Amino acid sequence: MLVSRGGIYLNKKLLLFISVIAVAVIGFSFYYTNEYYIDDNEASIQSHLDTWLNQPPSDELNPEVLQVKQIEDTTSHIILFQLDNGDYGYARLLKGLNGKFKIDVAGYGSGFRNSSYQVIDTNKGEYLILYGENPDLKIDHILATALNSEYDATFDVSNEQIFLQSAKIPSEVERAFPVDLTFYDEGDNLIE
Repeated sequence: MLVSRGGIYLNKKLLLFISVIAVAVIGFSFYYTNEYYIDDNEASIQSHLDTWLNQPPSDELNPEVLQVKQIEDTTSHIILFQLDNGDYGYARLLKGLNGKFKIDVAGYGSGFRNSSYQVIDTNKGEYLILYGENPDLKIDHILATALNSEYDATFDVSNEQIFLQSAKIPSEVERAFPVDLTFYDEGDNLIE
């Protein structure tokens, strides 16, 4: 019986190739599960938001999670939280293939009428996120207009004391940030 040296060489190459692929898959799986580790429940999200916001050199912050919403059919979820001083903030959760989340960005601070906005890049394009409060339900709707006049969006907040809303930004918009927020009452009168 004759055995070709080329056949043995081919089998060693195939075995080496399979071994390299297996090590890569195991390494990626380990990295991925360590990257996306936040469970999809309120206690886990609250705990990890506390940790995220209190990384050095930050002051001690005590966020209270108010809402968590998915942005349409994207992998991005937004946390609306409030700090002890009354400021609102947001954090973005990205959902991984393992069904768990990671926080990749957060911000807080008061804007006009204790409302603010952010432009978020998702796996389905850019979205304008609007969050804040509507004390005594005086605000009926908010008009967000890009300063370069490329787009605008209207948010109905008439029935929400605390709001977290999003609007998809048209894909042809070159510069989605910054925007100007204009507040209106139910009679369509400007609130100053």
